[in-house]
Amino acid sequence: IPFGKIPILEVDGVIIHQSLAIARYLARDSGLAGQTPVEQALADAIIDTIDDFMTLFPWAEKNQDVRKQAFDDILTNKAPELLKDLDTFLGDNNWLVGKSVTWADFYWDVCSTTLLSLKPDLADNYPRLLALRERVQALPAIAAWIQKRPKTIM
Repeated sequence: IPFGKIPILEVDGVIIHQSLAIARYLARDSGLAGQTPVEQALADAIIDTIDDFMTLFPWAEKNQDVRKQAFDDILTNKAPELLKDLDTFLGDNNWLVGKSVTWADFYWDVCSTTLLSLKPDLADNYPRLLALRERVQALPAIAAWIQKRPKTIM
């Protein structure tokens, strides 16, 4: 296991590590990375922006008081800026990048599901972002997975 961490994906005997590298590979392989090199770069930029935000959270913090204070601060003071920027970027489009769904839309759905589990009203002022989640979750394969996936807190 490279660098001693998971997740990993083995493709033709080659081990790929790092979750976003794996996701990027799978997105390209399945046609979800964007239709042009510019769309691919924009999708990557959106994902990196969301990921930069998600890494602000002290997920491994064991002191629950410290953890709660940090989470509350991030959700109250930093999340609105991210949501405003994502909403502006999305505009009146159906998808974050291009004319069809990309892995950027999937990443928004996954991360927003986590964020909304922490603060259910977080995106109430951003109906276009909530509608994007609904479009992603209505895709037949995604909808089927949601129905059968294990139920978890986040």
